[in-house]
Amino acid sequence: MMKKHILLAVLALSAVKYAQGQTTGIETEKWADKPVIHQLSGAYAKESAVIVSDSRRTEYVDDKKEVLEYYTLHKLIHINDDRGIEEFNKIYLGIGESSDVIAVKARTILPGGKIIELDKNNIKDLKEDNGNIYKIFAMDGLEKGCEVEYFYTFKKSTSYFGRELIQGSVPIMASSFKLIAPERLRFEVKPFNSTVTSIDTLLNSKHIITCNFKDIAGAENEKYAFYDANLIRLEFKLSYNDEARRGERLFTWNELAKRVFNIYSFYTDKEYKQASEIVAQNGWDKLADETQKIIAVESYVKKRYTYKEEMDSEDANKLESVIRNKIGGLIGTMRLYSAIFQNLGINRQIVLAGDRNKFIIDRSFENWNNCDNPLFYFPAEKKFIAPSRPDYRFPWIYPSWGEANGLFCKITTLGTVSSALAEIKPIVLEDYTKSTNNLESKIELNAGLDSLTIDSKQIYGGYAAVDYRDVFNFANDEQRKDVIKQLAKSVSSTDHILSSEIKNQDFENGTTNQPLIIQIKTKSGELLERAGNKLLVKIGLAIGPQVEMYQEKPRQQTVGIEYGHIEERKIDFTIPDGYAISNLNDLKMNQVFLDNGELTMGFVSGYEIKGNVLSIHIMEEYRKTFYPLNQFEQFRKIINASSDFNKVVLVLEKKS
Repeated sequence: MMKKHILLAVLALSAVKYAQGQTTGIETEKWADKPVIHQLSGAYAKESAVIVSDSRRTEYVDDKKEVLEYYTLHKLIHINDDRGIEEFNKIYLGIGESSDVIAVKARTILPGGKIIELDKNNIKDLKEDNGNIYKIFAMDGLEKGCEVEYFYTFKKSTSYFGRELIQGSVPIMASSFKLIAPERLRFEVKPFNSTVTSIDTLLNSKHIITCNFKDIAGAENEKYAFYDANLIRLEFKLSYNDEARRGERLFTWNELAKRVFNIYSFYTDKEYKQASEIVAQNGWDKLADETQKIIAVESYVKKRYTYKEEMDSEDANKLESVIRNKIGGLIGTMRLYSAIFQNLGINRQIVLAGDRNKFIIDRSFENWNNCDNPLFYFPAEKKFIAPSRPDYRFPWIYPSWGEANGLFCKITTLGTVSSALAEIKPIVLEDYTKSTNNLESKIELNAGLDSLTIDSKQIYGGYAAVDYRDVFNFANDEQRKDVIKQLAKSVSSTDHILSSEIKNQDFENGTTNQPLIIQIKTKSGELLERAGNKLLVKIGLAIGPQVEMYQEKPRQQTVGIEYGHIEERKIDFTIPDGYAISNLNDLKMNQVFLDNGELTMGFVSGYEIKGNVLSIHIMEEYRKTFYPLNQFEQFRKIINASSDFNKVVLVLEKKS
């Protein structure tokens, strides 16, 4: 993550001047000596579990020559049924490996009044595959009607930016957030997906900012929605230090842009010479145009250098070390690209992106922690590359980094001095027409009319091709075979493969948007049935499985998809001699939506017959990445239209 690297320097900024020799304690968390079970009514009584109270506290404390940060979380949960018991019989604490635990307490409060307290010896460490560290413990004796209560406090690595995800799947009766800081440090807090306001008071030479929430509904994890991004959350940042730089706003977007520019734009003579040697060895300076140079550099670096996010030491990211060892972390890898581009005279901007699945870069609120993902932007081409993603090539970037604001570090030069200013503007993804998930199939019955031969081409372009190119380039033979089998099964309901071929699998094919083509020939009896003298061909299944959306509860979230795209299917079915199809009209569907006269999504299918060949054509398209809540029902109808097509069965009857 970008914050692991850029913000290391930020934490020691002179802007945060310490109060010398002063040590201030933190609040001590407590719970009731004689707890009483809460009686829930109304809708809360029907929930599996309800969070009765959820309080969080972030405290900044002066301690000699440093500012320490402490975090406290205190929850009380009422359990109504077995599902609630299952959800809360284990508690996960998000405490990092390097954090100092100050306090951990937990207890089960039974309906009869018995209290079972946590034995601290039962707290275990858990490390997930992605590197996240948790402490975990089991809650004993849970039963219907009981309550679970726990709190913990730990000292964390000090950061002057933060994010609190308030809402989750379990409803919350009351939630509060408190930020406490020395008087000279003035923080700002901003809510997202909520209209709650924060209150800042000064008490005993401390700023105390509080936010209180009431009756937060549990959020459903709905299909086609960016779940985390739509949850109620708070973000905070340090904006002023009245002791060191009174009245001067801290940690602005411009300040971040300057720091990023300085990291990635200045090199020693030795470093620049090394980059020049790489350019000369590859002859990039002799290529015809800038686009060819960008493509060649990216291909070279991603093929010959290994990127490892966890490499964050200064030595490992020195350009000399990266070039020698062919491996680097974020800073080292970005500096390698930038040095080469600079040597080639390629105009580029560093862009910091968020992730619209989770959070956004807000022009009016400078939370640097939302700038995790680095890109290079080339103004002449108006396109990007993603150096930290070996699976993407120019001009394709990880889609959720786009279609949202990015921080563009726009270079400015005054005389001989260059720097950068921040420009917050959208990161535009490639046009929806370039991302395709298409299908071309030829289907014939065998001579015995008891099976089908299906010759299918699954054609992937743009963003849709990336995952498959990743598999076919980096996976082992067994994994590739499994993918081929799954693709065969998706359009023929069998993995009885007669032959297969993959075309344009190299990442470089994607730079010119040559589609990845996976051609598979199968023999399938699964799509064919007999009913007396009739043949039933399950032609709808030949387009692959489709999502069907039911909506028993009112939709909560806006519709979000990864990227705009087209799904075009062409199926040629050879009608056997002596047979006719009696239900051709079942192939006709038309479900489209026009927004102010412009088509933004749709599913249209039809057919024509030439000789004995039935040609079916389907066009399904989604031209936007977001659809507002008032368009959800139309979106659902279009999604379900493809599912309805799955159910189409052609009825073939003998001609009289």
